[in-house]
Amino acid sequence: MASDASGAATGRRSDRRQQDRGRGPDGEPRTSWLVLVLAIGYLAAVWLDAAGVRKVDQALPAPVRFFTQVAELFPRAAENAIEWRVRGWRCDLRRFEEIDVRPFFPIHADDKESRFHRAMFFYYRENRVLQALDTYITAAQSRSHPLERIGGVMLLSLRIPIPPAGISEPRYERRPISGYPDTVTRRYWYVTGVEAREQRCREPA
Repeated sequence: MASDASGAATGRRSDRRQQDRGRGPDGEPRTSWLVLVLAIGYLAAVWLDAAGVRKVDQALPAPVRFFTQVAELFPRAAENAIEWRVRGWRCDLRRFEEIDVRPFFPIHADDKESRFHRAMFFYYRENRVLQALDTYITAAQSRSHPLERIGGVMLLSLRIPIPPAGISEPRYERRPISGYPDTVTRRYWYVTGVEAREQRCREPA
């Protein structure tokens, strides 16, 4: 009986020692302290990276550094809203005039999720995409409006200033290019070549 009681007491002391090995000085589990230290280190790395302390980039390995750069995903607020527009070369008038391409891109035609806006947003520097848009829009406009045939296009963007915070802004409504003041920047990304325009205009309707 005495030996059994002594063995049980010894077993309880051994279990208690094993449990104590996993606890800190105040009795808290050591794993919770480790998580706390890692959390503080992570938040400090994010803050230092946002503050421009580049030594963090040098000290951390690339996989870890990736997760500390979240504070710089959007370092500056947008100052302008971008709208994409098209001017067509009128074969009869021999000049460029704005054309409404919404009927040619019917999915989300009246907002900026239009396939035309998406294509221009992602590929405005890709000449092959711009040439494909040129071919498609020219054919669609000439087919839909045979009396207003075009020989080519001019693809451009408008940089419309966003009002300061706190100032009410009217609901989006598409306006013609001529409806914007000269202070709105026009940037031209693609223009059909002269020879291609002339050849298309010579083709039978």
